[in-house]
Amino acid sequence: MKRSYSESLCELPDLRSEVLKLLAQVPVGQVTTYGDLARALGDDKTSSARWLGAFFKDHDHPHGCTCHRVVRSNGEIGMYVTGDPNEKAQLLKKDGVTLTGLGNVDLACRFSDFHSVKPLKQLNEFQFTLAKRRQRNPQELTPRTFAGVDCAYRDDGNAVGAYVELDAETLAVTFEESVVAPVEFPYIPGFLSFREMPVLLLLLDKVRRRRNLADIIFVDGNGILHPRRAGIATCLGVLIDHPTLGIGKSLLCGTVDTKTMRAGDIRPIEENGEFIGNALKTKNQSKPIFVSPGNLITLEEATLFAKATMTKHRTPEPIFYADRLTKQLRKN
Repeated sequence: MKRSYSESLCELPDLRSEVLKLLAQVPVGQVTTYGDLARALGDDKTSSARWLGAFFKDHDHPHGCTCHRVVRSNGEIGMYVTGDPNEKAQLLKKDGVTLTGLGNVDLACRFSDFHSVKPLKQLNEFQFTLAKRRQRNPQELTPRTFAGVDCAYRDDGNAVGAYVELDAETLAVTFEESVVAPVEFPYIPGFLSFREMPVLLLLLDKVRRRRNLADIIFVDGNGILHPRRAGIATCLGVLIDHPTLGIGKSLLCGTVDTKTMRAGDIRPIEENGEFIGNALKTKNQSKPIFVSPGNLITLEEATLFAKATMTKHRTPEPIFYADRLTKQLRKN
């Protein structure tokens, strides 16, 4: 029996539980910051600080919860789960924390000596591992089929994943599949793969039970155009051992001059002397898109296939149809 794609993904940490464990370490009379907690999670760039702010604003708040001990890095007490910052200030004073005349916390009582397994650092290392496993082999045969995959999020905590397959020559849609799955991982910049991959792996398992995957899979997201060269198109392609390419709608890293681009233009994206993608423009009035290889494909091929599938829309047709299907399913 074939191993399912979803079994190839590492076990994702429960970040909410990890955060509450860290919070429990902050002593009475001391405070910590969102940035300190982000670093304790293993996020040296503190990309998760914004998510932490949103989490504490809307988390389960049992009696005795000490989330009032988390403040901003400039000493401002920030928002509180009850919606009343004054209530947070009173709890801090009750703890023995000194507030200035402006109502800010005196950060002399700042606590940052956390004991943590640093789950985000572990995921970082997993991404680096996948990036090293990426294969750059050029395609031996002309693709006969393309497919696009995409995710959309619903208000009930679930995500919709869509797979749309097209004939490579005519670009006619030949097959569609979808899946609905719970979202277990929050949105944190640089860690999007771990939010969407569980859904996409389940989706591709479902497709594989019915037919072979398309020759090339277009992913709504980046491939090697990523700070760790491990965007979702790369991670997904390595885990399923299949050719993938990434289509980004915004530039995540690298440099390229897109200001004077016109329809049909292709411009290289460079970072530290390495070419990691290409900017493409379909129409003069549209913003460019950013193409990068995921797995088992070269940058030149990824760009060629992307351009060959671009018609009247801003994105290649496989991505356009997958995006359209997820939006339709989300509404339903």
